[in-house]
Amino acid sequence: MNIHKVLKIDVDEEIDLKAEQMTIYTAARWLALIRGIEMINDKARQLKINLDKDKTWVKPLALQRFINDDTPACIAEVKTLWDEEG
Repeated sequence: MNIHKVLKIDVDEEIDLKAEQMTIYTAARWLALIRGIEMINDKARQLKINLDKDKTWVKPLALQRFINDDTPACIAEVKTLWDEEG
């Protein structure tokens, strides 16, 4: 589902994040990536896996799928936050 179309969000709208200027879509993808990495880190901590030594956790396709699945929700969140700040 393309939530940005349902909510009529222009994902190409430029936003200024102090250090960088990017589209809402790009910011949402970065947010989804950060969330994915945080989820991996939390799960590894829970399972007592040292991510510095054990690289078997690296699953790029799973992380890509997470980013793809989480992007629509992140688009709505970034747009909402941007509108509140702007």
